[in-house]
Amino acid sequence: MKNLKINIEKNIGYLKTDVKNRKINRTVEINDDIIVDLNVDGQIVGVELLNPAAQLGIKFKKNFVYPVNFIDKLALQVKDK
Repeated sequence: MKNLKINIEKNIGYLKTDVKNRKINRTVEINDDIIVDLNVDGQIVGVELLNPAAQLGIKFKKNFVYPVNFIDKLALQVKDK
């Protein structure tokens, strides 16, 4: 994963992957809080997180780490759709 950007004021986040073809072909809504963008090959281009502070357990500090198991779980859910 390349980077995670979070807008604290709007409480939304976007996690970009390091996939070379970032052109979005389709979007899959996993649930009310997670939307996944896929390229033409079905690879995850990015993940939009609604309410990321609660989903990732982020405390409003300068530094944080997102849980890797969250990304693995998400990838399995996308493949099932």
